[in-house]
Amino acid sequence: MDSLYPVIQLIHVLAASMWVGSHLILATGPLVRALRLRDSRPVLEFYRAIAWPATIGLLVAALTGLYMAYLRASPSEWFSFGEPAGRIGEKILTFIVLLLISGYAHARIVPEMRQGNPGVFWRAILFVVIATLLSLALPLLGLMIRYGF
Repeated sequence: MDSLYPVIQLIHVLAASMWVGSHLILATGPLVRALRLRDSRPVLEFYRAIAWPATIGLLVAALTGLYMAYLRASPSEWFSFGEPAGRIGEKILTFIVLLLISGYAHARIVPEMRQGNPGVFWRAILFVVIATLLSLALPLLGLMIRYGF
């Protein structure tokens, strides 16, 4: 493996922490407050504060993750499901689903929240929960890749 691997892995973990950590904070603070108030404003306020740093973390984690995946196995092995290298493909697919869900939320749900549409409340809650669960799946899959199971 490349001698830069530990440095790249550290950058990857720190960048991923920005994304996953922001979702954990969102799910345990503003989301709970939004549920209590039956108002999506706490979620929107948190989103406004954290969206860009978290997104930058996600993009850096994606780039470093692809680099580490390339060092760990050839791309032809990434989607060999049932094999340890196939976890890379599982992580890539989870990441793509997360991007699609986050992109939809950014394009459709956030503008409705900004307009004060009360009908968006439960959709916003659902998307936060799904994005948080997918975000938590990424480091779990990373550990499985790292330790070969």
